[in-house]
Amino acid sequence: MKIGFAIGDITPEIGLFLAGYGNPERIATGVHSPLCASVMVMGDENKTAAVIALDWCTLDESIAWDMRKGIEEASGIKAEDIILCCTHTHSSPNTRRSVTAGRSACDPEQKGVKYAYDVIKIIAAAVNEAKDNMCDCTAGFGSTKTKTGVSRRGTNRFGKVSGFIEDPYLMHDDNMTVVRFKNIQDGNDLGIFVHCSAHNTSMGANRDYSSDWCGIMRERIRDRYKVPVVFVNGAIGDSGPRTNRWSEFKSVYGYSAGGGDGIKAAEEVGFRAASDALRCLEDIKDFRSVLPFAVLHNELRIPQALSMSQEEAEKVIQEYEAANPVIPDEPDRKYQVAKSNLAAWKLPPEPELIIKQTIISFGPLAFLPFPFEMFSMFSLRLRKYSNLEYPLLCSIGNGYYGYMPDRAAFAMGGYEVEWLCFARNYVIAQDAGDIAVTQTLDALDKLE
Repeated sequence: MKIGFAIGDITPEIGLFLAGYGNPERIATGVHSPLCASVMVMGDENKTAAVIALDWCTLDESIAWDMRKGIEEASGIKAEDIILCCTHTHSSPNTRRSVTAGRSACDPEQKGVKYAYDVIKIIAAAVNEAKDNMCDCTAGFGSTKTKTGVSRRGTNRFGKVSGFIEDPYLMHDDNMTVVRFKNIQDGNDLGIFVHCSAHNTSMGANRDYSSDWCGIMRERIRDRYKVPVVFVNGAIGDSGPRTNRWSEFKSVYGYSAGGGDGIKAAEEVGFRAASDALRCLEDIKDFRSVLPFAVLHNELRIPQALSMSQEEAEKVIQEYEAANPVIPDEPDRKYQVAKSNLAAWKLPPEPELIIKQTIISFGPLAFLPFPFEMFSMFSLRLRKYSNLEYPLLCSIGNGYYGYMPDRAAFAMGGYEVEWLCFARNYVIAQDAGDIAVTQTLDALDKLE
């Protein structure tokens, strides 16, 4: 297999609305660290594919497809053979058209979307650079446990999930996978790949562009090996950064696994992740030159339903309008959902969310992208039932449709479950994640 790496700087000009936290006044006033497009291009004599990690929070599927087509036009790599993943930093521009109900519009002029299209040429240039750098490689694979992330679904004294409080006793995918690529001819390092799971939010609600803790981790590893470092985030839906910020409310308290408290928190998490990755990389002794390469195109069919019946929506609207003769600019969140649902009931039904999934595999590893913030249960299940040694779940891959909680999370509630009906008219079924994992495992069976 051949592989090549490159890094593109996609840091925008100051002044764009920052993604995350729903704060309409959170406009970038500075730069803490560059936002990057980290690129791996790999292939054999039959096919070439690319994995690109963007230091963005989320990315609409339609925009992701336009970007993939733009990269295809510039590089010749087919759009369907490209995976775009977001590292999920909340200190990046808002690169989505979608607006969540109940929050003031955070980018009314869609400047972040324009920026996303403007940087396609920069990302494509990095892809071409990586493509030009491709050479025959050997790869050393390693895995370790890491305390980069932790479950953020801590409960209060009544057992209700509340406040993004860390709980090390709850389910969390604490696996870190690293790959060190070397030139097969001279043994020199070509690039490093790292995968683990944690929200990239240690910087908190600051006003600087920042790649957050993963940028600090990448830079530390790059200092050691002097080659590009690509990071892809895993099961982030219920996993937060393990910060030392203390959070205390009336009925719940503990260390925060939501937003950290700035640069020092990002450094704490980033250097911890780098330390785990560096030690794991140095322990690699076995480098493989036989790396079977494949690209699979899979289809996920995820059941979904409107969050309100037509009758429920009409009742909410009637009651709210009766109590509010003058509708405010930012009406009640439930009213907004009802209005949106009622409009959706007049359109053809969409009982399934159909997603085109691109799976890229080489040797014992596969990239398994999902356009959701996936929960840890699904990552762990893929690891258990796949015949591959490193089946890597990749959150926010080639699009974004919100969270994908597991069935236990639906029962326990919390922000991630409550948020579903405010993000889209349609809410995924409680077993949607189980279905998506099964369909992905079925696709992986074709690799045998």
